[in-house]
Amino acid sequence: MRKNLLVVLMLLVTILTAAGFLLSLHAFRAQEEAMDSMMRSYVLDLAENFAGGTAMGRGMSQRHRPMGQMHFRMLSTDPALRDGGAGGVLLIGPDGRVAAASPGAGRLLFLRNGAGLSEEPRKVRGEDGNDYYVAKRGLEDGSYILAAVSRTVLLAPLAEIWRFWILTTMATSAAIFLGMILLWRYLAVPLRRLSEKIRGMRWGKDHLPELYSGPLYELESLSAVIGTLAEEAIAKEELKRQYVTDLVKVEEETRRHLARELHDGPLQSSVAAIKRIQLAKESLPPDAEELLRHLDSAEGVVQVSAKEIRDYCDELSPSWIRLGLASAMQENADRLSRAYEGLVIDVEVDEDLDVLSEENCLALVRIFQEAVSNSARHGRARSVRALLKKEGDAVHFTMEDDGDGFEAARFSGTEYEELRTTGHRGLANMNERVRLLGGAMKLDSSPGGGCRIDIVFPFSPRGIFSIPA
Repeated sequence: MRKNLLVVLMLLVTILTAAGFLLSLHAFRAQEEAMDSMMRSYVLDLAENFAGGTAMGRGMSQRHRPMGQMHFRMLSTDPALRDGGAGGVLLIGPDGRVAAASPGAGRLLFLRNGAGLSEEPRKVRGEDGNDYYVAKRGLEDGSYILAAVSRTVLLAPLAEIWRFWILTTMATSAAIFLGMILLWRYLAVPLRRLSEKIRGMRWGKDHLPELYSGPLYELESLSAVIGTLAEEAIAKEELKRQYVTDLVKVEEETRRHLARELHDGPLQSSVAAIKRIQLAKESLPPDAEELLRHLDSAEGVVQVSAKEIRDYCDELSPSWIRLGLASAMQENADRLSRAYEGLVIDVEVDEDLDVLSEENCLALVRIFQEAVSNSARHGRARSVRALLKKEGDAVHFTMEDDGDGFEAARFSGTEYEELRTTGHRGLANMNERVRLLGGAMKLDSSPGGGCRIDIVFPFSPRGIFSIPA
């Protein structure tokens, strides 16, 4: 409901405004019809009243016959007809001449030749531009009465008030309706588009597209602020990526330096010690069996130490990285299976990934080593399966184990980095290397349900330090 609240409110106001407009239009038409009906009834009554009075006067004896025009004026007692501005009454004789008229009715002489006039009131446009309602009543002697009233003059004050009120209401409704359309066009629709663009952004990775280019200054300012925040997020992400890159570089350089020191120092000393023991054994007399036994034991200890030092050197500065990703992963799977006795590790690598650079291969192997170590030490897993395959322009790296599992929901997003400060460096290290590959890591695990790690990153044969964040 909250998602569509603005649309619902605008739609509600639009419907009410449209209803007010239609109601005003209906009231205007009803008012016009009521005024027309009132004017028709009025002019009809006026014609009948004058026709009755005139007929009465004509039926009297000659001695009592009315005084023509004077008598006609006496019948014009309606206040609205006194000055003739609102209409009048004409008595037209059989010869077509005006026998009598109400005051000011001379302006109605154009009706005398009007064709089509009948006893039913009709609306006629006068020479002065006013609308007249006209009714005709015939008399016995062939003369007839023409009664006419002007709606324009008679009902002008009332009509103006009604028209002003109704037209104002209609104009207000139309303005509100137009305002709703403009608000929808220039506010609601841009806001929805703005939210969709922001929702689809990967903050810190994507440069913000143009959010708004309309006429509203407020939305333009909001878009500018969001754009600034997006650029700052990218700058922070780039700084963070550079920091992690430098950290990984330092870590790998330290490993290589330590491997060189071990190789050139303890390993060479161990090899020299083995050689001296062997020379000592050759110089012993035949009857020095006990001393020979001690030298054999010492040689075995030094041989084991030398082998361990070689393994450390190989681990710190691996030579297997030059064999390609598939061989490197299988080599480490075998090493880890021996290191964690009883752990079965199954590795499947797409051959297309052998073109990856040594840096990318090293990053993937380090992630694999960390994941297997976590599965064996923390999850007590008995089997681990790793799958690396190329799909389109992306690389999918999936690892599953049958260990104890854990609550993975609390290890998501930036919370990986918080693990480093609490002593859980494994997931933090893995996530750092995944981010350097330009990818994303997703954990799926529950207590007793094992663990699954899904990593997706863009395929690029270039080195890890060249991939943009």
